[in-house]
Amino acid sequence: MKNRNRLALSVEIDQPVKVVWKHLVDWRSQSDWMLQTKVWSELDQDRTVKNGKGVLIFAFTGLFPKLYPKLKLGILDTMEITNWHPPYECDVLHIGRIIRGTGSFELVSNKKRKKDGTIFNWSEEIIAPAIFVAILKPFILLGVRISLRRFARLVERSAR
Repeated sequence: MKNRNRLALSVEIDQPVKVVWKHLVDWRSQSDWMLQTKVWSELDQDRTVKNGKGVLIFAFTGLFPKLYPKLKLGILDTMEITNWHPPYECDVLHIGRIIRGTGSFELVSNKKRKKDGTIFNWSEEIIAPAIFVAILKPFILLGVRISLRRFARLVERSAR
């Protein structure tokens, strides 16, 4: 039986994998393209920590995310990197009080085009009652689809 708590989307980006990876794992810059979300990591506070397995990432999604933590109208998602294989894959474990499950970023070289391109595969496995996921799934996928398209445009413009 298909897992109804799994969400997945992909987007094609007209840039090589290494360029896409560099932008993708710049956690703070995700705030520029993730819809209604402010993102940061422990790297922002401790420059001695290296990006990779074990690093904590935080994402606040809600109303006026740039005003967080002064205004807390949303949900804080705390993640720990569990798998780190630059420039192709990063997996996280959602360890917050509300959002639980796993997430994955996967980059695949797309050689079908004349120019080197990348397919960015995003997926989440949410631990929640099936009815909760069924109700929210269309809204989550719409928000992520908009965010992935924004990310693709940002990466493609940055290399010009």
